[in-house]
Amino acid sequence: MKKLNVFYIFTTALVFAACGGGNQANNSADTGLATPLTTAETSGLQYMREEEELAQNLYMDIFNNKGLSVFQTISQKSETQHAAQMLVLLNTYTVADPSTGSANTYTNPELQTLYNTLLAAATGATSTNLSALMTGALVEEVDISDINIRKAQVLPAHQIIIATYDNLLCGSRNHLRAFVAQIELLTGQPYVIQVPALAAEVNAILNGTQEQCGMI
Repeated sequence: MKKLNVFYIFTTALVFAACGGGNQANNSADTGLATPLTTAETSGLQYMREEEELAQNLYMDIFNNKGLSVFQTISQKSETQHAAQMLVLLNTYTVADPSTGSANTYTNPELQTLYNTLLAAATGATSTNLSALMTGALVEEVDISDINIRKAQVLPAHQIIIATYDNLLCGSRNHLRAFVAQIELLTGQPYVIQVPALAAEVNAILNGTQEQCGMI
């Protein structure tokens, strides 16, 4: 995949079209290749590459265990694209891809521990459909928080990174709405936000409507 320049051009064009990018000349300039990535930007890209893979793998594992179609839909139609978009950025800025290439294994030990914990919560012997859906919602809350942190570290020159993070945020907002709708249908009660620090942002998301996110 790293050697497919056509894939890079095609995917990058779609990302910018989805996020309001300008003409072709402006898109080329927006990569900001003349401005080196900071250490924070580099580690952010690598972390988000594996975090998007984690969501992709985890959701398919939950679908295979619970048969809840929302997990299959989000994994195959969104998280696969999210991970691919992060790979495009890594290739664009010549950053090493941390992906192990094997499902459910991660180079970052924190993400490996997180995956193991979330999988147990969603598919363990005492898990239920509700616990699985709550796990999905938690993943999206954490994803939104992590993307916001990484986006805030991006230099203005690297507009393609900002645009990609915005696209991922749009997808995560929609995914959170999808999980919460099923949770509330199942429980008959309002959703309880799982990351208190995100209360205001999550409330705003849940009071909004589904968004058009281009590739998502």
